[in-house]
Amino acid sequence: MRYYKLLLIPLTFFLFSCEKTTDKLFWILEDNQQTNDFLFLTESTNVETLTTDSLKLFLNDDELKVFDSTSTTFKNFGQIHQGQKFKVFILLRSIDTFGRDYTFLIRTYDKDWKLIGDFELGTWDEREKRYCFGSINKDLIIERKCKDKGTSDKMQITDEGKIIMTSFHKP
Repeated sequence: MRYYKLLLIPLTFFLFSCEKTTDKLFWILEDNQQTNDFLFLTESTNVETLTTDSLKLFLNDDELKVFDSTSTTFKNFGQIHQGQKFKVFILLRSIDTFGRDYTFLIRTYDKDWKLIGDFELGTWDEREKRYCFGSINKDLIIERKCKDKGTSDKMQITDEGKIIMTSFHKP
């Protein structure tokens, strides 16, 4: 019995000292000198560009009317959640401009593929000098930090699939 107590102390310390990453459904870490999650995800992954037929599922009529296939592409990074009333997808929008212009979008759709809400999880826009990094966890809480802002954005996906701002902000 005594050995179990000795084993329990280091195990408890280990469990509480580890950062929780297993509750993340999708994340983009802020870049550092050795790695850049954002550019790796956008330029090095093998995700197919969505075809025009597939775009009809993910874009609404207004978006399709202004969609320019010569300068803009979309990639589906997958469905990360399905609730009773909605599903959540991660899309990458790339715009061919002077410099990199990438945006990861969190989009929610109802069962009939009608767009409920969307939010820019991550942005890498060299022309505008705007860089944002974020994550969504299993509780559908979205956190995003932009380099040009002092506070983080925190959003929540409701039971209806709406993306709303929460009152929490951290510097």
